[in-house]
Amino acid sequence: MVKGNAYGCGIGPITRALAKTGCKTFFVSNIPEAKQVRAVAPNSTIYVLNGLYGQTEPAFVEVNAQPVINSSIEMAAWDVFVRSHQWTGGCALNVDTGASRHGLSMEEAAALAPRSHSLGHGITLLISRLDKAEKRAGSQNDRQISRLHDLRRLFAGIPASLADSSGILFGSKAHFDLVRAGAALYGINPTPDTANPMLPVVELRARIVQVLSLARGETITDNLGWTAKRRTRLGLVSIGYADGYPRSESAFANKMQAIVGGRRCPVVGGPSMDLLPIDITDLSDPTTARVGQMATLIGPEIGIDDFATAAKSTGREVLSRLGSRFHRIYYTF
Repeated sequence: MVKGNAYGCGIGPITRALAKTGCKTFFVSNIPEAKQVRAVAPNSTIYVLNGLYGQTEPAFVEVNAQPVINSSIEMAAWDVFVRSHQWTGGCALNVDTGASRHGLSMEEAAALAPRSHSLGHGITLLISRLDKAEKRAGSQNDRQISRLHDLRRLFAGIPASLADSSGILFGSKAHFDLVRAGAALYGINPTPDTANPMLPVVELRARIVQVLSLARGETITDNLGWTAKRRTRLGLVSIGYADGYPRSESAFANKMQAIVGGRRCPVVGGPSMDLLPIDITDLSDPTTARVGQMATLIGPEIGIDDFATAAKSTGREVLSRLGSRFHRIYYTF
């Protein structure tokens, strides 16, 4: 899964790295993302999750991507295009095996099954998703697994895919023919009720651009909105809401933190457009927080999910919001 610009991490470099490891199938949100994947993984299979929209059928031919069909209306439009253009690129069917209300119903999918017994039917993959994959025990998950097995039998052995990141760790019975690793690739916990089994792979750092000394009662302005309750040293870091840093009440409660000089320091006040105040008063060595040095906002000490919890958000949302102003450095091992 490299949708949403690879969860904000950069679809081109991430796709290139995954392709080098042997990944041959990619899922994207839309046609522009499909074009980016095709540019770096020319021999891959690409599925567009948003399906058909706004007469985009010719664009699928241009990029050699396959739509994920989410409704009978989309299926009918795709059939018309395929017949009129003799296109053989194929499509996937997204089937709601649970209660998500997204995708073809089981009845609609079953009605399409007879076509899979004829040559050139064009259906290359059946897709569904566990509604509660993070819950290891649950009859709902077992029912969905059983329904997809039934559906695959109707479709004469067409490959099926059910497991996303959480579904992969649910167990092998949910794996079917293809799994769709998504948020877990970027270090987000796919099992929220237990310890994160994923290693951290994303680090977010920003530079200290100014150090302020405040007396008790002094206030910083420019939308930072915070008043010192003691003699305080603040490090202003070059990141703000224009970069996707959350404007959360948690910052005012000192729940947001950063690593400066190897120590956790509280974020105080909210971010301005491009500055974030960090309280560095309690650092034993003030020289570790000089202008030009870096503060770590996400990394091994403060994981993505820890950051998201403090911001009352989710890891997916945090990563996806990181803006283009960040200079991204990619490491491969």
